[in-house]
Amino acid sequence: MSSRLDAEYADPTPLRVRIDTHERYSEKPHDPGGEVLTALALSGGEYLADVGCGDARFLARLVAYGHRGPLLGIDTSPAMVAAAQAVPGVRGVRADARHIPFDDNTFDVLTARHMLYHVPDPAAALHEFRRTTKPGGTVAVVVNHAETCPHISELVDAHAASYGIEPGAAPPRTVDSETLPRLMSDIFGSVHVQRCDNALVFDNPAPLIRFAEAIFGCRGIERDHPDRDAILADLSADVEDWFGHHRGRTWRDPKGYVVATALVAE
Repeated sequence: MSSRLDAEYADPTPLRVRIDTHERYSEKPHDPGGEVLTALALSGGEYLADVGCGDARFLARLVAYGHRGPLLGIDTSPAMVAAAQAVPGVRGVRADARHIPFDDNTFDVLTARHMLYHVPDPAAALHEFRRTTKPGGTVAVVVNHAETCPHISELVDAHAASYGIEPGAAPPRTVDSETLPRLMSDIFGSVHVQRCDNALVFDNPAPLIRFAEAIFGCRGIERDHPDRDAILADLSADVEDWFGHHRGRTWRDPKGYVVATALVAE
C-alpha cells in the first residue's frame, strides 16, 4: 500500500466521521454491514476474515451477535489493527490484501468492505481472497459507485486546487460498482450482486463541512499540508454561503454501493 494511504488511515477519526455521517444523513437507511450479513447468512461458527477491517465495528457487531467462530481483522494500518485487537475475541493482523499471510483454504468466509478500490491491483487481491478461502466458502466484497458524493468531492477538489493541489494528487480508484462484478466473475465464476442506491442529505452546514473535511485525505489533502486549515476555512465559508442563499433547501449528493458475493468452487 502507498505511504499516502498509510497516512490517511493512521488516525481512525476521519473514517469514523465518514461512517457516522452515512449512518445519520443518508436519505434511505444505510447499513452495508447488515447487507453483507444478510447476503452471507452466517451460522455463527465460521472462521471469518475481514480484510481492510477499518475501525473493526463490523467485527464488533459479529461479536455482539454472538458469533462463535474465529474472527480476524486484516489491515495495513497499525491503528486499525489495534482497533481489531481491542474487540474481545478478535485477532488483528497487519497485512496487504495482495499478500495475505495465511495458508490456502484457511477461511470459511472472507469479507472486504469498502477497501478494494484502495488496492493498486484489485485482481491480485481477489486472487488472494480466493486462495485463502476454503472450497465452498464465501467471499463478499463491497465497493462504492464511481460517482459517490460527486458534489462534495468537486467542492473539496476545487478548494484544494486553489492552493495548488490538483485532483490528480488523490489516489486513483481502481475498481467501482460497475467494474467489480466482471472482475470477480473472471476469478470466481458466478457472482451475486446486490445494488444499493442512496444519497447523503444535509439541511445545515455543520455535518456537511465535517464530512468534507473527513474526505480531505481521500482527495489528496494530507494532514500535514501547510494550507490545510486555510482550505477548510474557505470551504466552510463556501458551504455556509450556499445554505444562506438556499434557505429551506437541502444539499443532496447521490451515492451507492454494491455487495458482490461469490462461492469458492469445490
